[in-house]
Amino acid sequence: MARSHQVTINGTSFPARRGELLLDAALSNGIELPYDCRAGHCGTCCVRLVSGEVRGGEGSEQGIVHACQCRIVGDVVIERGQQSGLRTVEGVLSSLRPLSHEVMEVGIRTNRALPYLAGQYAQVRFNGYPSRPFSITHPLRGNPNNRWIWFHVRRMKEGRVTRSLGKRIKLGHRVTLTGPYGSAHFRSSLMGRLILVATNTGFAPIWSIAVAALRENPERRMMIIAGGRTLESLYMGPALVQLSRFPNVLVVPICSTPQTLTKAVLPGRPTDYLPRLLPTDVLYACGAPGVVDSIKSIAAHIGATCYADPFLPTTDDTVEEGVLTRAMQWLAAPASRRMRQLALDRPRDQRDLPMLA
Repeated sequence: MARSHQVTINGTSFPARRGELLLDAALSNGIELPYDCRAGHCGTCCVRLVSGEVRGGEGSEQGIVHACQCRIVGDVVIERGQQSGLRTVEGVLSSLRPLSHEVMEVGIRTNRALPYLAGQYAQVRFNGYPSRPFSITHPLRGNPNNRWIWFHVRRMKEGRVTRSLGKRIKLGHRVTLTGPYGSAHFRSSLMGRLILVATNTGFAPIWSIAVAALRENPERRMMIIAGGRTLESLYMGPALVQLSRFPNVLVVPICSTPQTLTKAVLPGRPTDYLPRLLPTDVLYACGAPGVVDSIKSIAAHIGATCYADPFLPTTDDTVEEGVLTRAMQWLAAPASRRMRQLALDRPRDQRDLPMLA
């Protein structure tokens, strides 16, 4: 017979089996813990371990654990934070602009505001289609409006939702948004050097975080490493150009496939260009799981704070739309033109960036 332990969450105690997942034990005893991905990535189910011990599920901060991943191995006292602030809003697809032959900028006008933090995402359900998670991102042109929510979505050939954009899903289509989700969001209270690492579509939440950080402090020291397999996957060229106008921001574009078009894009992987980390550094990593896991491991070894968001594939589709595929890619222009832009000298006056300044 399995040994039983006592679990206390916000003053309510109940017995739980040894080895049982904390989330399952709480839900089966009537304790409503919010959760989403059940994979330990989104952070929705994170709680604080006040006393006792659990196995696994360590979060990005000391004492924080993912309830969906940690297992009970003894008596524990858990503190659940305030309500997550999730809300559901209705909206209408009001803008659909192609950014490339496969990427659309999607603008949804909502009937009320959906507050969120830079780097978070929402579940998006176009009427008649299954829900999909997309990152809420900052528009490349102009400033966001609290009654508009913007996404960048790559249309996948076999995608059940994305391939319908502009075809069956047209302007005027009804949309339901639920969120925000995700713990890899910008923290204004952390004042160390920011190191933002993204691969491919992971740049969308990274771009939002960079904008939020520079709006708070235009002189903040920041390094942005943006990687992709090919030049075409480096859709973030125009955004990187804007960011590079800040003298305190170092931008490092990387391509893992050898290319000769421009020397502005370096060869290799993002981990090849990490600076010498300090415990005071704050890292954000979004994109391919392998790269994100490597960044997390390196940061943990140094003792630096790291917030990570790996993009994982769904189980009910044959396409690359992840359970956490927040930033469904927003490419901006043909690769040749983007890379030529990237090679330009930095303007001396950052007033060219009203959106960020």
